[in-house]
Amino acid sequence: RPPTCRGAHPARARSQPSRPMPISKTALLAMTFAPLCSGALRVMAMRKPVAVARMASARAAVRLAGTPFASKHRVTSFDMDSLVSARAPEDYTDRRTKIVATLGPASFDEPMIERLIRAGVNVFRLNSSHRQGGQFEALVPMIRAVSARLGRPVELLGDLQGPKFRCATVQNEPMRLEPGSTVALALQSSPDEPCAGGRIVLARTAEQEAMVRGLEPGMTVKLDDGAMRLRVSNRPNPDELRCVVEVSGGLKSRKGINVPDLQIACSALTAKDIEDATFLLTQDLDYIALSFVQKAADIQELIDLMGQQGIPADRRPKIIPKIEKPAALRNIDEILGLADGLMVARGDLGVELGLERVPFFQKVLISKANAAGKFVITATQMLESMISAEVPTRAEVSDVANAVFDGTDAVMLSGESAVGVNPPEAVATMGRTIVEAEMYGDVVSPSI
Repeated sequence: RPPTCRGAHPARARSQPSRPMPISKTALLAMTFAPLCSGALRVMAMRKPVAVARMASARAAVRLAGTPFASKHRVTSFDMDSLVSARAPEDYTDRRTKIVATLGPASFDEPMIERLIRAGVNVFRLNSSHRQGGQFEALVPMIRAVSARLGRPVELLGDLQGPKFRCATVQNEPMRLEPGSTVALALQSSPDEPCAGGRIVLARTAEQEAMVRGLEPGMTVKLDDGAMRLRVSNRPNPDELRCVVEVSGGLKSRKGINVPDLQIACSALTAKDIEDATFLLTQDLDYIALSFVQKAADIQELIDLMGQQGIPADRRPKIIPKIEKPAALRNIDEILGLADGLMVARGDLGVELGLERVPFFQKVLISKANAAGKFVITATQMLESMISAEVPTRAEVSDVANAVFDGTDAVMLSGESAVGVNPPEAVATMGRTIVEAEMYGDVVSPSI
């Protein structure tokens, strides 16, 4: 199998001691980050100074000394002619950073698999959340056959769903939650009880029982990807909580529930995960992703399952925990100590943390994975608009490039390749963006 961590990665190369050396105009850009402090974290900038060749003309340089920008970044100068004239290599499949593409209804057939490989996919993601009987059994050999025929190796990543927390069916949806009102959050009194009359109910699964019984007064409960927010006020009985509505909205059936303040006392592997993992472990995958990891013991559960399946250590897929909860951030060092990498899963992480906090913790997680020599994937909504459009937004392209500058080993497509209008173009767009960003990888360092 190809190595998953490449010692030549710009982020790792930059972390090694070096002395400034002259560089040619093709290096194009130089910037150094002054130490950054963020409260008690006191995170130091990890990038080294890069010397820049003298300019042929003073007018060719843009000097920012003495400005607020320079006081933070210490930019020296830009050779604007070289910057504008530079061109990335035409082969956007020849790069260090990998592209992970999620398979779905738009990409399940063999002709599309071939187009995606030709466009530059390095890893195919099999999402167990939508697994149907016989589907993966057909996909895995198909991918391997196409890969062999094209002479382009690709890897496979199986993604386990993990514990999900959802409300039951809503009677007369949407159920309106008014600001300042009090609602109940409870386990169902019967299997068919709906959400109604200011009462939000959940099915009695082991995971949801652990969540309801673990919540305490003052904790936050988010509904429907954070569209609505509750605050726990009191507990009338073990199976029910009273909550005050802080952010109002209309609740619909089967919407997700997040509890960012709680480390839930439940297994990371549900009964469905064990069933899915048991199958995936027979397919000789390269990676297996574990959802909603909170602590190292969650990783150990999957390691133990591999042992129970009798899989030799040298044939086991690399374990990639998806970092989606504040508890995982607090326990990240012990998680990385046992796992083979991590995924910056920005979807649920944004709901749990708050969207505005995700960019900083993306940099922290990538930095920690780089320092540990572990494989890191940056995921979620990277080219989201390409689900329905042929061209991405400028912000999305910047997002992909900045992940490369941060030091990610891979970037991931989700809906763009699973249900998008043109999955190969989404892959090609990502590839072109990566190649362009890698041109500047040794000198551009907007990371911590």
